Amino acid sequence: MPSTPPRLALSLPPDVYAAVFDLADAVGKPASKVVTGLLQEMLPELQGMAKFARASRSGNKAAAKRALKQVFGDALAHQLQQQAELFKQAKGSKP
Repeated sequence: MPSTPPRLALSLPPDVYAAVFDLADAVGKPASKVVTGLLQEMLPELQGMAKFARASRSGNKAAAKRALKQVFGDALAHQLQQQAELFKQAKGSKP
């Protein structure tokens, strides 16, 4: 018997809803797949933020600081890598 992923019901503010459906229309995918893709892309950041929140709630300032540095460092490295790839693609496709 195939297993199904857990479901999550969301209530979105109108501007977020419009942005999700606009992106879904632009890429030709269902809105649920767009949201799932965005969350999957953010998985390391989500995990890091949870680690930071747990350390903060426990009062462990050193662990919270380490977790926060890791989240921002990883996110920055990911962004720089994506920008480099986009630059490389743009440079290779001259008009």
